[in-house]
Amino acid sequence: MAFSPSQASQASASRPLVTVHVAQSLDGRIALAGMPTALSTPEGRRSAHEARAANDAVLVGANTVRIDDPQLTLRDVPGSQPLRVVLASTLELPPGSKILGTDGRAVIIGARGRVHEDARRTIEAAGASALVTAATSEGEVDIAAALAALHERGVKRLLVEGGARILTSFFRARAVDRIRIEMSMRLLGAPGTPMLGAIGVAALRDTPTLKNIEVERLGINVLVRGDLVWS
Repeated sequence: MAFSPSQASQASASRPLVTVHVAQSLDGRIALAGMPTALSTPEGRRSAHEARAANDAVLVGANTVRIDDPQLTLRDVPGSQPLRVVLASTLELPPGSKILGTDGRAVIIGARGRVHEDARRTIEAAGASALVTAATSEGEVDIAAALAALHERGVKRLLVEGGARILTSFFRARAVDRIRIEMSMRLLGAPGTPMLGAIGVAALRDTPTLKNIEVERLGINVLVRGDLVWS
């Protein structure tokens, strides 16, 4: 599904077009607390790789790197490898994280005032680029600043695969244009991690909604995708 002209012009003026891709259980949870949780089918994994191939960069948070140690590369479909981006306020990642690679295609973004120079040197020694942008009042990476920095590096389309904290941050910043949700036929319950925390919605009329919806079977799972419209 292509972006509408209004979406494209709004996003590309200052930031990439942002698509969120996530696999979640029927009860809206994306993982069991603190552990890798595979919810995708083989068809779902291929669909996720197709989404990576359609974007210039794919982004996760530091917690996802610590728990899942993802590669964020294309392996199931052909195409150019996307830039791999991690939001890590202190620039600290576990040594040997797969996402760093050796190809110079990883960018780690930290928050101003939170980064120590030794962490920056460690990231750069691993072959990745280190960027430092504005911080929020809580000391996290400011989403708008991070998107602007990626836009300046030529990223026009960004796929966000982050965990709950990253997803919540993007929704709170109203920086999501499209959603792809792979619905697993599992129920995780508590203490499973919900997809989103508080996103600043005070009333039902303020909630973001999906338009131009498409539904696709991915084995026993179901993919729901569409354009996100903000009230």
